[in-house]
Amino acid sequence: MYTFQRQTLRTGRRSACSDGRRKRGWTMVGCKLRREEGFSLIEVLISLVILAVGLLGLALFQTTAIKGNAIASKWTVATELAQDRLERFRHVEWVNIQPSVPAGFVPGAQPLQSAYGSLGGAVGDNTIVRGTQYYRVWQVGSNATNSLKTITVWCCWRDDGGQWHNIMLVTQRSNIGGI
Repeated sequence: MYTFQRQTLRTGRRSACSDGRRKRGWTMVGCKLRREEGFSLIEVLISLVILAVGLLGLALFQTTAIKGNAIASKWTVATELAQDRLERFRHVEWVNIQPSVPAGFVPGAQPLQSAYGSLGGAVGDNTIVRGTQYYRVWQVGSNATNSLKTITVWCCWRDDGGQWHNIMLVTQRSNIGGI
């Protein structure tokens, strides 16, 4: 039978617990090697703070976008109401086209903002759409020969901050055909 003898060579080899391995990310636990993996608590907290700041900015952006959409919606409603009044004048006979006359209204000028809040059915009309009250006022002017009428419609409303806003649409109608 063959027998093998084991020979041990002494070399300048480092032990498993040497400083060189610690420098490369290894720790010593009872001279057993264990690689440090994962994140420290500080790294996790810093990441959470960065994430929270980003989400807060996103939430503020979303709030601003929602407010902008609400404002645009009110402008759209006011434009539709003013356009509706102009369309009604298309179906009225020439002689029956009459202006509204609100208190504080100067012919040829925009209605005074102080008069917006007191507009009623006889001096214009008002309507409530999605919780906002809109007032419509119109003026009808004629040229010197009374062959052309200029119709101006204002639609006014207050925003949530109490500021008045208005939109103005203008059209002209001729007396062609006596209609």
